[in-house]
Amino acid sequence: MSDSDTRKALNRAIGYLGIREHSRQEIRGKLKRNGFSDETIEKVLERLDTLNLLDDLSFARNFIRSRTRVKPSGLYKLRYELRQKGVPDDIAEEALREYDSAAQCLNAALKKMPFLKGDQEHRRKKLHTHLVNRGFDSQTIRQTLDELLTN
Repeated sequence: MSDSDTRKALNRAIGYLGIREHSRQEIRGKLKRNGFSDETIEKVLERLDTLNLLDDLSFARNFIRSRTRVKPSGLYKLRYELRQKGVPDDIAEEALREYDSAAQCLNAALKKMPFLKGDQEHRRKKLHTHLVNRGFDSQTIRQTLDELLTN
């Protein structure tokens, strides 16, 4: 491994981070797929840390904010997606502390409501399935459905 390899890997990583924020694990995987050695990757990750360019907590918070703005999701789904992105569980949990599951569930339900046809029971079942698929927990779903569909 040479300084040239480290410089190339660092430039590549900075390029990735210039496009969007990445988790530490995502950068590690991208560099590995590009053929860089584990030793080079670790040096690059350390350098990115010293430059404050790599922060899993910031990444997780921004991911949650972005994800829920476009497609409201529940805690289960967000936790799973953060794990897929390589964010450690303790950092994911810290980022999710600020998340308002009830508000997001209501938002997801309100977005879906105009597209539901049929009687109230049919709409309730469809909406329930939609919210489960979005990763919301059953208690939050029940509260949301009661709030929206109670006459």
